Formats: sequence, C-alpha cells, structure tokens
Amino acid sequence: MIDYNISVYLAEKRFRRRLKSIAKRKKRRKKGILEFDKNRLYLLAAKKIKSYEDALVVFLPRNLSYLVYDTKSPFYIKKLEKEKSKKVRNFEVPECFSIIENETESYLLLRQIISAFIYQTCDEIWLDYKKCKKVDLVTQVFLDAILLEIDNFIKKCKKGNIYNKYVRLASVGGKNIDDKSVNRLLNSVGSPTELIKRRILYKDIIPYRLRCFDGEGLGHESMLAQKEIDTTTLLDYVNSCLKRVKKKLSREAMRDLGCVIGETLINAEEHSSLKYRYLIGYFEECMDGKRHFGMLNLVILNFGQTIYEKFKYPNEDSSINFDCLAKMKELSDSFKSRNIFKKDAFTEETLWTLYSLQEGVSCIPKEICKRGNGTIQFIDSFFKLKGNDKADNISRMYLLSGNTRIEFDGTYKLVDIKDENGTSRGIISFNKSGKLTDVPDKKYVYTVPNYFPGTAIFAKLLINDDDLNNEQN
Repeated sequence: MIDYNISVYLAEKRFRRRLKSIAKRKKRRKKGILEFDKNRLYLLAAKKIKSYEDALVVFLPRNLSYLVYDTKSPFYIKKLEKEKSKKVRNFEVPECFSIIENETESYLLLRQIISAFIYQTCDEIWLDYKKCKKVDLVTQVFLDAILLEIDNFIKKCKKGNIYNKYVRLASVGGKNIDDKSVNRLLNSVGSPTELIKRRILYKDIIPYRLRCFDGEGLGHESMLAQKEIDTTTLLDYVNSCLKRVKKKLSREAMRDLGCVIGETLINAEEHSSLKYRYLIGYFEECMDGKRHFGMLNLVILNFGQTIYEKFKYPNEDSSINFDCLAKMKELSDSFKSRNIFKKDAFTEETLWTLYSLQEGVSCIPKEICKRGNGTIQFIDSFFKLKGNDKADNISRMYLLSGNTRIEFDGTYKLVDIKDENGTSRGIISFNKSGKLTDVPDKKYVYTVPNYFPGTAIFAKLLINDDDLNNEQN
C-alpha cells in the first residue's frame, strides 16, 4: 500500500512538472512571437545587412548620420582619426568642458567618442571626469545627443539580431565625477538621467529634463500641438524657477514670453533640415552669504543645415523666401564693396546669420508661413527675466550656427525701426548706430574656427531675488 501511494505521488509530481514545463514552453513561445512581432521591421531591415557598414547605413539614427556623413561636419567620417583597437578606452574630459569657452579640447573629446563608435575600436568607453571642474549645459546636451544616438543604434542592431555579428561597443560610462557642481548637473539632467534613468533630486535644483521632438513625417497641426505642450511646460518651469527667488511673472509677461517661446520652438523645428530638436533646462538656487539668487540655464538645439546654409544652399524640397534672400544678397554686396568681410573674423555667413534673427526674416516664404521670426524677440524677452537691463559678468545668451557665434549680454537692446514699407519691426544690430547696414560689434558677433553642425540657443541667466519687479514685467 505504501509503495502504491509513493508511486501515485511520484506520478502526480511528474504530471505537475510536465504541466509546468508545457506552460513555460507556451509562455516562451508566446514571448518569442510577441518579440518577433515587436521587432519585425528591424528583422526585415536587417536582411539587407551584410557588413557593419551596411548596419550604419540602415540603423544609424539620422542626427548622428548627419554628423558623420556631412562633409562640413567636424565629425565627418573621413576626418575622424582611427585609434588602435583595445578592450577599454578611457577619454579624459577637459577641465572646462565647453564648446564656447574651450572649443578645441571639447570638440576633440566629442570626435574621439564618435570615432571609437564609428570604427568600433573598443568594447567599453569610459569618460574620465577627474580633471573636469566645469561643464556648460549646451555642451552637455551636445554630448548627450550623441550618446543617445549611439545607444539607439545599438538597440536597433539588437532588435534586428545583428548586434553580436557586427557591433563591438557594449557600453559608455562616466567615472571620477569628483567635482560637486559637475556631479549635480550630470545626475540632474545629464547622461545618467537619459541612458540609465538614474535621477537624483536636489532640493536647490529644478531640472527640466531633455525633451527630444521628432517632427519627421508629422503634419503642421501635430507640430503645433507639440509646440503648445512644450511652451506650456517651459513657462511653468520658468515660473517655478522664479518662485525660488521670490519672483512671479505677470499675466501679460507670461503671455508675451509664451508667444516668443512658442515662436522659437516652431522655428527650431521648421527651419531644421532634420526636423528634430532638443530642449533642456537647469536651475540652481544659490546662497552667497546674505545674497540669495538663482542660475537659470536653457538650451534649444538642432542638428542639420545651419541658418546660413538654409538660405544659401537650400535643399531641393525646401521653399525659399526670395524676398529675404534678395535683401541678404544686397546687404552682402554692400559689405563686399566696403571690404568689410574678413575670412577669420566676419564673413557673409556671420552677416546673414545676424540678419536672419531679426523680426520678419524667415527662410520660409510668407505665403507658407505668415508668422514673423521670433528668435531675436526670444533673446530679448528671455534675457529680461533677470530683472534689470544691466550687463553683468555672468548672464549671457549665445547663438551658435556653423562658424558663427552671436553673444548677447544686454549691452545692445532691441529697438523698433520702420522698414521700406513703413512696417515697424524689432531688431538688435549689435552696434551703436542701430543699423544692420553697419558693422556689428566684433565682441558680440564673430566667426569661430570650429563649425557647429546645426543651430543652438544657450541662455545662462543670473536672477537675484531683488531684480524682478512684477509690475514692470
């Protein structure tokens, strides 16, 4: 009887085990089917891939593809130096990681990272921050955009089941982030928050984490809807930052700022040849003795054709504003006749970029886009958030596009002029005469040696808690 019971028990145990095994197989099979369906497009695309070069063509995201295949880019594949292959590659982040204050070393680091990825010369990339004492937000976004594109490429290769066959690079990480300010920036809005979702909250920091908007294939209405969402969230963010230093914008100021923010965001999308933009913010509340203030940083960035290139060398599928183009050419002829252009200081690109920022100037024809250009109004309105209109040693706004840099610190103001039709429009000429036909101040409008492959607006504002007057703003 005992033997019989044992036999029954063992039989039931085997039966239960068999049922579990069948259930597991069904679950694995279902998971495999779901995984296949999920990755079907990548698997189909991967059938064309016979080499790593093919993988780059098929799966490399378009922002990074532009950076490595555009001949003018500082990361053009034929300009990249291929290092010897090794398992782990360490890249030293410069003491000042800034494409504004330390161009040469900062661009070098970005080139090294892209080269290691493109040529697959290592399994791991480590960014060593041991010597780094300063990182500005626009450079961090530049780096993060590149790292996100690399991560996206690796994910696509895995979904297409070709990663193990053609791709060597497995990870990118950071180490020795000893400087407190650098550490706080990275863990609030930097690479760790996007790549591994490690987000540390600090009571004196308000992050506006990276927002990437892809407008490719979207209709005008969808782009406007996203613009409204981002404008609203950015306005709420700005107000949250101002509250930390006991400030608040009036309804009128909110409305005006919302208009110019929305205008600038839609410009960043419509005027980008890649139809893609990045938006990020970072605010830090500070106490220095009895002084209470905040540092507000904001970046709007896109890759693709520069402002100058959109006018000078438009894509075949782009509509051209011939009225603006004619005025730019007329302005160029005037500057050429006076021998004002200098190769390494002030060029036609610099002039056209400055002109394109002014109210009423757009590369898009008026019959297609009836809005005025809002970039210069954005610069003026956003800079007013600091409260007073005096220049200081910290608050700056920069526009980077190609080999042109325009710097704004409040020295030159927005003024209204009458154009040839008697229409009033706002301009900042960056000179004492207030005329765009005169040479701008070389301290604020100039040519730089390193080419930025797109357009970026970077705001860095010092806001004191006694600066902003609610009635005035």
